[in-house]
Amino acid sequence: MKNEQKSVLIGFAVGSIVTAAATLLATPKSGRELRKDIKDSTYKLKQTMTDVKKEGISLKEQIVQVSKEGVEAFKEVATDLKEDIKTWKKDIEPNLEHIKDEVDTIQESVSELQEDTKKPVAK
Repeated sequence: MKNEQKSVLIGFAVGSIVTAAATLLATPKSGRELRKDIKDSTYKLKQTMTDVKKEGISLKEQIVQVSKEGVEAFKEVATDLKEDIKTWKKDIEPNLEHIKDEVDTIQESVSELQEDTKKPVAK
């Protein structure tokens, strides 16, 4: 558990104890009633702390599980993406040579047009 989380839990526990003690001591009761109330409050505080601890452990386990699932999902997506890229490369490979030929033809045409524009125009 991180220091911040421990500090919050300690603060919660101390605050609960102080509040319970102040409430019990400020209420006019006999010694027997006061001891019973303190005992009950202590039991409730212990139960609350036990519940908080269990919920914290459960939350930690859930976070670990979600992290593991996230890693697995990321690996699957990465694998699928690699396969898709391989398939795409195979699909475009036959057309790639044709596209290169077309680009070469266009470049030749542009070069010819440039040469033609440099020639003087006969009147």
